[in-house]
Order: sequence, then structure tokens, then C-alpha cells
Amino acid sequence: MPAHRHLPAEHQQTLELIFGHHATDHLGWPDLLHLIESVGSVVEESDGDYKFIVNGEHHVFARPRHDRITDAEEITTLRAFLKRARMTP
Repeated sequence: MPAHRHLPAEHQQTLELIFGHHATDHLGWPDLLHLIESVGSVVEESDGDYKFIVNGEHHVFARPRHDRITDAEEITTLRAFLKRARMTP
């Protein structure tokens, strides 16, 4: 059984939001960080970007200007990263 099946409800909810239709309206950066930290690791790089590592997959994301991820392309990239890491709802 995938490890994410044992996520606390709040992290499972964040994962479902990422793959939902309204992710750009509601996905908060702090919620995303907490989700990734619960299933992998987050490394803040010297340039202010964040390297997410989950199940051997990694990707570097720029912190959004506000605490919401509103860019549709960034959501698409995040979904692809999580799919490669076998982290889908």
C-alpha cells in the first residue's frame, strides 16, 4: 500500500486539492510544504528556491510571491512531479 494512504486527513486533503479543478484558487504554500515534509523532504536552496524530494524524485520550485500557488503552469508541474513520485490521491 502506498505510504500516502497513511497521511493525516489535512495532508490527504492537500493532495486531493492539488489534483482537483480548483487548485489555483485554494492551494496554500504552507500546506504544500507541510505535505511534502510529511512524505519526503524540502531543502531551501541558497537562491530562495525549494527542492522537493519524494520517493527518489526531486524538483525545484520557486516560492510564490504570496502564500498561494495561483499559477496554472506551476500546478501542472507540481502534479507531474507528484505523479512521478507515486503520490496521487
